[in-house]
Amino acid sequence: MKNVFVFDIDDTLYDQLHAFKRAIKNLQISSQNDLDISSLYQLMKKYGDETFSSTGFDQAKLRSMQIFRIKRALQDYGVKITNEQALNFQLDFEKYQNDIELFPKMEELLNLLVAKEQVLGIITNGTVDKQLKKVKALKLGKWVPKNNILISEAAGVSKPEKAIFKYFENKLFLPLEKQNVFYVGDNYLNDIIGPKSVGWNTIWANYREYNKPSECVADYIVQEPKSLYTTITKLIDK
Repeated sequence: MKNVFVFDIDDTLYDQLHAFKRAIKNLQISSQNDLDISSLYQLMKKYGDETFSSTGFDQAKLRSMQIFRIKRALQDYGVKITNEQALNFQLDFEKYQNDIELFPKMEELLNLLVAKEQVLGIITNGTVDKQLKKVKALKLGKWVPKNNILISEAAGVSKPEKAIFKYFENKLFLPLEKQNVFYVGDNYLNDIIGPKSVGWNTIWANYREYNKPSECVADYIVQEPKSLYTTITKLIDK
């Protein structure tokens, strides 16, 4: 049976934490050894997600959000940085995201899905320029048709809004049977609640081991790329 597997990019197909660590190191914070880098990264994402929807696709507002989120995350550790330092961090963070590679087992998984003639797609939040650079760096064009890559700026709407998933459905050349559509992502709100609102199946790539909501609606939960490979292999062999 032909299924549709749609992936998020950041922290689903590759580990964004590596770029974050390098950018934080460049800040040369005196108390850097006292920072829990993984927790700091999660805080930055949390504060960014909370304000992302209000930025729209205005570049100035987006940049202000990026400055705010790292300053706010560091503030939780009692560390204060200037707007200029926060901007330099963000620019380094973006630069290092051009030097990325797929999680282990991910290339093997994508090869398997193509060999099994499954339909692949991507839905990702962000600007077209930044996200396409990641698509290129990860060589995702080897597996995912260009028409099946949807970036929120191009769609004019972001995850978790229902409209972006409907937009994607309209892009596909195949009739869409909802029971055969699976979305894979790391962000519970954007990548689980969002696609569930249009009736898709979901696989929560919870590699950071975020707390599971009391009424979790994810159909499948995996905590490492190897488990994702195993889960999807079972789905396509049904």
